[in-house]
Amino acid sequence: MRLSIRWKLAAAFFLITATVLMVTNLFILRTLELNYLSAREATHLANANIIALAGREDIVHGDRNAFYLARDFGEQIQARVLVLNNNGRVILDSFDEPWLVGQLPRYPEVVSALAGTSGSGLHKIGDGETVLNVVVPVLKDKQVIGAVMVVVNVADIYLTLAGIRAQMVGVSILSGLLAAFFSLALAGLLTRPLNALTRAVQPMESGDLSQRVTAANRDELGDLGRAFNSMAVQLESVDRTRREFITNASHELRSPLASVKALAQSLADGDERDPAVYREYLRDIDSEIDRLHRLVDNLLQLARLEEQGAPLKKDHCDVGELVNHVTGLMTTLASTKGVTLENSVSGRPVWLLDRDLIIRVLFNLVDNAIRHTPPGGQVTVEAEAGKTGLLLRVKDTGVGIPAADLPHVFDRFYRVDKARSRATGGTGLGLAIVRQTVTRHGGSIEVKSEPGQGTTFKIKLPDKK
Repeated sequence: MRLSIRWKLAAAFFLITATVLMVTNLFILRTLELNYLSAREATHLANANIIALAGREDIVHGDRNAFYLARDFGEQIQARVLVLNNNGRVILDSFDEPWLVGQLPRYPEVVSALAGTSGSGLHKIGDGETVLNVVVPVLKDKQVIGAVMVVVNVADIYLTLAGIRAQMVGVSILSGLLAAFFSLALAGLLTRPLNALTRAVQPMESGDLSQRVTAANRDELGDLGRAFNSMAVQLESVDRTRREFITNASHELRSPLASVKALAQSLADGDERDPAVYREYLRDIDSEIDRLHRLVDNLLQLARLEEQGAPLKKDHCDVGELVNHVTGLMTTLASTKGVTLENSVSGRPVWLLDRDLIIRVLFNLVDNAIRHTPPGGQVTVEAEAGKTGLLLRVKDTGVGIPAADLPHVFDRFYRVDKARSRATGGTGLGLAIVRQTVTRHGGSIEVKSEPGQGTTFKIKLPDKK
């Protein structure tokens, strides 16, 4: 049988309430019992001392007046009075029952009194009756010559406690019923957000990522609701990005494949016999295959970077050597474009990096800068190690990036000038790879640009320690 969490919570609240009521009732009854018995004990200790003082001489001389004193006093206090000798044997009974005379009551309180200390004890006698024994020593010249024992029936105390117990049981039953009702109501109130969350999760299993829940509570359940909404937004964003990625990737892959197919069909269907034309067609096919290879390579690289479990191959790298290596590779392209390429490295910083990935980052940024800088312009690569981390900059004096495009330059397949990017061989994935690489290194990247003034990409990598 499946129990909902509401019933489990209600049952837990009810059991806690019932346990508290039971423990409270037991504590109250026990406290009342002890208080009643303590009061009764104090009263009869005083009475026993009065008898011991008033009848001391008669007890010492075995006078019959001691019996009358015990009998009369016992009737007044509604108790049985026994007088014991210094051996602990009964020498006088206020009820005047001969069989008891000479008996030796073996109670701890009797032993205590004969040792000089008053005592008391609660006992059940033969007929099941509960009695309280109070025993005080009888002293003469600081010597114990006997003891006075007052035996009082305490049935009235337990009768009173039974009445109180019955009333408490009735109140507890009523309280338990109320507790069960409020426990169920409270459990329903607590589980309402969980039920709403369950109703929202079920459609998400079928792909409906638009589900949201109301999360107004300022508690853990409210936090859970807000976390669910945040997760749903992220999942929706990821799903939208995934669909856009598939669409863009399909389009980007289709373009070179369509070109290759068109060129191949032209060669197959045409009657051109000039080898120079064939070579031109084959060069075009080779170019499209290269573009397709770059696209697939970038897609695989980006996928590996986005796989969080994949480790980076970090090592202590000479940052200056990396910068010189990249600028050296790009010198020919810069010269061809008529662009000045310079670098500036402060000191000789050594940093814990994935060498191949950082080279690719700098290569992509420098390649973009050169391709978007007109002849006569300048591209500068800077590296500087500070107390808070490593700072890398790639600056150019190129055409710049419009403000509307700046928030999207790191998006996959995003191109500021789509026609020009394809013409220069761009895949639209270079800056996405740059950002993901920097993120995997625990760093950050930002871009500042003004149309006609140039662009600056700034990378901050954390302290190598």
